[in-house]
Amino acid sequence: MKKNYLAISLVVCLASAPLTTYAQAKKAKSVVATMNETQKEKQQFAYGFYKTYMNSLIYSQLADLSTVIAKKFVSPKVLKKTADTGADVLLDAQDCIEENVRTLQVVPINNDWFCVAFMWTSTYDKIPSQKKVIYIKVKQQGNSFIIEDATSEKPKLTKI
Repeated sequence: MKKNYLAISLVVCLASAPLTTYAQAKKAKSVVATMNETQKEKQQFAYGFYKTYMNSLIYSQLADLSTVIAKKFVSPKVLKKTADTGADVLLDAQDCIEENVRTLQVVPINNDWFCVAFMWTSTYDKIPSQKKVIYIKVKQQGNSFIIEDATSEKPKLTKI
């Protein structure tokens, strides 16, 4: 029963536009004023994807649910980068906890690039907590979007 409930909630998250994106956008009014409709949709997609992906890593009793989600919404190029490095380039972290999801922010840099950030809290004395920042490139694919690139290094682009 729990597996069915989780699967249904993840599908609903992916299918609906997350309302909390509007709250994020409201905080940065200057950015919202210059955003076009496509950018807003891409931002909502990225936020919804990350929220669903992170939750699937945290709560997944279904085997490889995060992999299924990634294969649907992430380009093979990014998936290969993750396989080659052995680290999840979408998170730049080894694990995921609820606080990561609660602190998740997605901010546009230009038409295609977005800055994804969240707090990664360390439980180890010698490893400090830190803000994780990942830059993703979102492109339209059919009626949806796909994450075409992901990197922890800021791309050299002109801001909007």
